[in-house]
Amino acid sequence: MATYCLTAARLQLVLGNGARRLHISAAYRANAKVSMSRFEPTSFINYERLQSNIDIVRSRLNRPLTLSEKIVYGHLDDPKNQEIDRGRTYLRLRPDRVAMQDATAQMAMLQFISSGLPRVAVPSPSTATT
Repeated sequence: MATYCLTAARLQLVLGNGARRLHISAAYRANAKVSMSRFEPTSFINYERLQSNIDIVRSRLNRPLTLSEKIVYGHLDDPKNQEIDRGRTYLRLRPDRVAMQDATAQMAMLQFISSGLPRVAVPSPSTATT
């Protein structure tokens, strides 16, 4: 919290009263390096790419986006050329990680093992509930 307050104070000094209109977390996020997990301290979330994809899609659709759309469209593989027509087109996504659970995770792991590939393209944690 101290870092957040210090960042907010610095932004207030630089931007003056305009800082009230700027959402502090957005400015802080731009410089933040957030690791994917405690097991991957050197693998960071690419916020710049996510924001760039969202900006491209927002300008193409010419309307505000919902939170769900921001999450999905932030992970588009090619936001400039991807055809986006809700309910009609398939999206080519590039996820940061894939979370799996229960039986679907076991089936996916078995299919991966049988593929003969040495490693997965994105981290794929699996959880099981009882």
